[in-house]
Amino acid sequence: MALFNNHHHVLLAMLIDYFDDSDHIERPRLRVARKFNARTVLSQLTDEEIRLRYRLGRTAICELYDKIKHYLEPTTKRSLPIPGISKLLGTLHFLASGSFQTTISACTGFSQPSFSKHLKFVLAGICSLAAELLKYDMDPANLAKMKSDFYSIAQMPNVIGAIDCTHVALIPPADKERFYYNRKGFHSINVQVVCDASCRILDVVSKFPGSTHDSFIFRNSHLHERLQSGEAGSGWLLGDSGYSVKPWLITPLLNPQNESEENFNSSHKATRCIIERTFGILKSRFRCLDKTGGALMYKPEKVCQIIFCCCILHNFALLHKENMEIAQDLTPQSEDVIEPNSEINQEGVLIRRQLIRDFFTGCTKMPSEKNPPITQSEFYEKDMLA
Repeated sequence: MALFNNHHHVLLAMLIDYFDDSDHIERPRLRVARKFNARTVLSQLTDEEIRLRYRLGRTAICELYDKIKHYLEPTTKRSLPIPGISKLLGTLHFLASGSFQTTISACTGFSQPSFSKHLKFVLAGICSLAAELLKYDMDPANLAKMKSDFYSIAQMPNVIGAIDCTHVALIPPADKERFYYNRKGFHSINVQVVCDASCRILDVVSKFPGSTHDSFIFRNSHLHERLQSGEAGSGWLLGDSGYSVKPWLITPLLNPQNESEENFNSSHKATRCIIERTFGILKSRFRCLDKTGGALMYKPEKVCQIIFCCCILHNFALLHKENMEIAQDLTPQSEDVIEPNSEINQEGVLIRRQLIRDFFTGCTKMPSEKNPPITQSEFYEKDMLA
C-alpha cells in the first residue's frame, strides 16, 4: 500500500511539471494568408507576344472584353476574385494553342478547375456576338459587292459565296463513336462554312458528326432554305463535286469536253479556293481546331460551341486587320477525297450550261449596267429555246 502511494505521488509530480512547462501552453493559431499565382497582365507583354499568344492585338482584346465583360465579371464577394480579363485571356490562349487546360491554367495564373468553370461563361459571351459578327447579309447592295469581289478573282460571275466542309477532331462519346468516325479515318465534327472573297465567314453549321455527308448538312441548313426561297436573287454559291448542282449552287464539271468547259472549271477552281484559304487561316489562328493541336476532349455539344466561337473570333480579327499566315505544319485540307454527288437537278444543269456558253466561250465579259448578270429565269428560258 505504501509502495502504491509513492508511485502515485511521483506520477502526480510529473503531471504538474508537464503542465507548468511554458512550451506546452497552447497559443492562438495565426491565419495564413491565401496565396495566388501571378496572373497575366497585358501591360507586361509586348504587342508581338500578345499576338503570338492570343491571336489578337492589344486593342482588339480590350474591345472584345468591353463587349462581353458582363459575362465575365466576378460575382463572388470573396477578396481577390479572378478578374474577367484573365478569364478571357485564358480562353483565347486555349483556343489559339489547343493546349490542355492544366497547361493553360498554369500560364494564366489560376487553377485548372477554375479555368474549366469559367470557360463556359467566356464561350457564351463570345457566342452572343454572332448577330453582329457572323451574319449573311443578302441585301441587294451587299450581294452586288460580293459578286464584284468574287469576279475579280477569276472572272466567275454572280458568285455570292464559296461553300465547303472541314473536320474538327474530337474524342467521341463511347456509345456513339461510329457516328463521329469520318472518311478520313478519325473522329470529328463536320463543319460547313460559307465565306466571301476576303475570307470572312458568312455562315457556319457546326452540329453534325464526322460521318455526315457534306450535301446532307447543306440540305438541312437554314441557308439552304434561304437560297431555295430566292432570297439571294440571281446569285449562287460555288461548291465542289460533293454537292448537287442547283440554280443557286454551281459545281464543276466532272469531265470537261471542250475548251469552254475547261475554262469554266479553271475559273471555278480558282474562285472557290478562297474557302480552302479561309479554313487554313481559321485553323492556323486557332490550333485547337486542327489535328496538330490534338483532339478536343469535350462533349460534342461543347466542341460545336468552341468551333462557333472560333469562327466569330476569326471575323473579329479580320475586322481589326489582324492578318494571319497559313501555318506550314497545318493538316492539308486537300487530303479529303471528294465523292461526286449523284443527285441531278435539271434546272441547275441548264443554268450551268448557259453560264459556260455566255461567259467561258471566247472572251469573258464583266457584268455591268450595259451587260447585267443573267438571271436564273433568263438562263432557263434561253436554254429551253436553244
